[in-house]
Amino acid sequence: MQRMGMGLVGPGFVAAHHVDAVRRLGFVDVVALAGSSDASARKKADAWGVPKAYGRYQDLVADRDVQVVHVTTPNFLHDPVIRAALGARKHVVSDKPLAVSSAEARGLWQAAKDAGVVHAVTFNYRGNPLVQQARDMIAKGELGPVHYVHGQYLQDWLLEPTDYSWRLEPDKGGQSSALGDIGSHWCDLAEYVVGARIQSVLSDLTTVISTRMKPESTAEAFATAGTQTRREVAITSEDLASVLLRFDNGARGA
Repeated sequence: MQRMGMGLVGPGFVAAHHVDAVRRLGFVDVVALAGSSDASARKKADAWGVPKAYGRYQDLVADRDVQVVHVTTPNFLHDPVIRAALGARKHVVSDKPLAVSSAEARGLWQAAKDAGVVHAVTFNYRGNPLVQQARDMIAKGELGPVHYVHGQYLQDWLLEPTDYSWRLEPDKGGQSSALGDIGSHWCDLAEYVVGARIQSVLSDLTTVISTRMKPESTAEAFATAGTQTRREVAITSEDLASVLLRFDNGARGA
């Protein structure tokens, strides 16, 4: 199989898992990283054994050794980074959610289609063996028709008022937090297993912790609170979402 060069934009928490996963494939070389500065990118590149480091994603996209771009930036940067990669006819693997609005997502899908490249979003739960078995059993009709789909996605991350993430900030993570960030995983999983598309929704979005203590300096996802200085900020994005669903095969869900 022909070897492929991979470049990654946004070397934060989840990026390490992308690098590890593609290296396990055996035919992909991680050749470049792009971060928020030359120094931060170089630091991560040295730590992960990546030869090239860029402080601008545009330079990574222009690198001829990069054939596929993995995008693991905060959500609001997905659109410009992905559009740049597609404009250069590079394959794209984006972390979820793909975009911060349906209009952005449709635009990226059309741009990828026009570019004629491989494009994917990392809904990684699809690869779980139990998920694969459930999907196969339903597709073969072994369980009969699906009438109702029920599930939940619970996390204790962000459980305390001292827990904080850029995902809570609408200008970075998008207007939706719980539903857009981890709910997107659940919705994709439901569609994938059932083999039907969600057609309509009725949601109740709630902000349980309306005030949080934001650290003065940034930290990667799931980092410990530490002893750094914090300030009180108001939270408007939801941390609890309840959703009723209708699928295009007539099934209901919640």
